[in-house]
Amino acid sequence: MTLTVHCIVKNEERFVEYALRSVAPYADHIFVFDTGSTDQTVPIIRDLQKQFPQIMLEEKGESDKERHTALRQEMVERTTTEWFMIVDGDEIWTKRGMAEAIDRIEENASLECLIAPFYLCVGDIYHYSSRGMYKIRGQLLHATPRFFRKTAGLHWKGAYNTDMVVDAEETPVFEKSAVLFLQHSFWHVSHLIRSSRDDREYSSGSVRQWKRRLTYHWIGRPIPEQVPEVFLAIPSPATARLGRKESFVQLFRLVGLKVRQKLESKNKEV
Repeated sequence: MTLTVHCIVKNEERFVEYALRSVAPYADHIFVFDTGSTDQTVPIIRDLQKQFPQIMLEEKGESDKERHTALRQEMVERTTTEWFMIVDGDEIWTKRGMAEAIDRIEENASLECLIAPFYLCVGDIYHYSSRGMYKIRGQLLHATPRFFRKTAGLHWKGAYNTDMVVDAEETPVFEKSAVLFLQHSFWHVSHLIRSSRDDREYSSGSVRQWKRRLTYHWIGRPIPEQVPEVFLAIPSPATARLGRKESFVQLFRLVGLKVRQKLESKNKEV
């Protein structure tokens, strides 16, 4: 098989290197579109290009929800390989996950799509939340379509967070019969601190942002598998295991912020 990776990023400096390194050895081409990063995301990717020349970085500027889908579609139109894979800057794959995906594709000539399960990390890369599941093919789970065969008429439809890949007849590809679920999960770190820009948002006291800091020692679960190999190869503060004390402090702050938010909401109503 031949494979092109599609990656759209913005302010992903803490994890983008892990994300790209986890898939680069398996990809013929890697399109990376940056949509207005103001941290070190772009310099990190440019440095990675020295080791992985198949990475093609383009700075596209700020993007709204509709343009985000248009950028996804541009990547599809420029793809010349048999398959393409979606990898966001906060998604890190294991070697076992990538090997399984490639094996399933090479074993099934009629396959059109692979749906990948993931751990929704909270607090650190060793814990995950059972919340925020998607309904896919009648099942409620942490999973999302990630590999697609490049066929005639295939295109993106919708806007960011509701967009999907559909065929020429507008049928969502993940709903077709030639689809398989992978067994091995990737790490989804969207709820972790992904950039120094996040820290500035935390200082404003945003409840939504502070949710990202919870370790969920108290309301989450430990991940039962070994973390992706790239985490072990390049240790950094992003791979630290947080303790119960810090988890408790963060949980206490979140509760306080929620109480304050409710009080402010009531004051506005008055």
